[in-house]
Amino acid sequence: MSDINQNISILRVLVEQAVDHRVNTSTDFAFLSGCIQGRLKQTISVSTLERIWGYVEGYQTVRESTLDILSRFVGFPDWQTFVSDYCEVSSAQSSHRISAPTLLASDVPVGGIVVIEWNPGRHCEIRHKGAGEWEVTTSVKSKLSVGDTFRCQRFTLNQPLYLEDYCHATEQPSLFVVGNRGGLTKAAVLSLS
Repeated sequence: MSDINQNISILRVLVEQAVDHRVNTSTDFAFLSGCIQGRLKQTISVSTLERIWGYVEGYQTVRESTLDILSRFVGFPDWQTFVSDYCEVSSAQSSHRISAPTLLASDVPVGGIVVIEWNPGRHCEIRHKGAGEWEVTTSVKSKLSVGDTFRCQRFTLNQPLYLEDYCHATEQPSLFVVGNRGGLTKAAVLSLS
């Protein structure tokens, strides 16, 4: 399998993980096309998706603009970044340096609100309580709930977020992973409270 075909194959897996749905019927491709349109306000036709997934035979090449859209769908700015930051890193050694944009807890003042997002369509706003301790103030389509607390020192794009001493309701503190499939797509200071 050529590198480009292998990279497209990896991208297909991540897209399916992002929609939490295996794509292998004509109905699935229509569903995926709708998800892409809904999230990105861009269109990839059902027939193009069917060719990319090998459901029907077609062109042997895929336009880079189409791969850009699919890469954005899983949290990367474009196809080239997906290949260099995910595919090449994944196929490299088991240890590697991460050079993605990072927001440090120490850069957020006490009371500052940070918005974090990850696929598919998850959104949370968290308030910095100081010393890397956080409280969830808004949660959309996430297992995190308003009032949950945790410790975290850094938020790195395209990487999973590990919440230490995560406290939810009356449960014992635990380690919780956010964005395990594709990492954070956004981490930004929203405002000061």
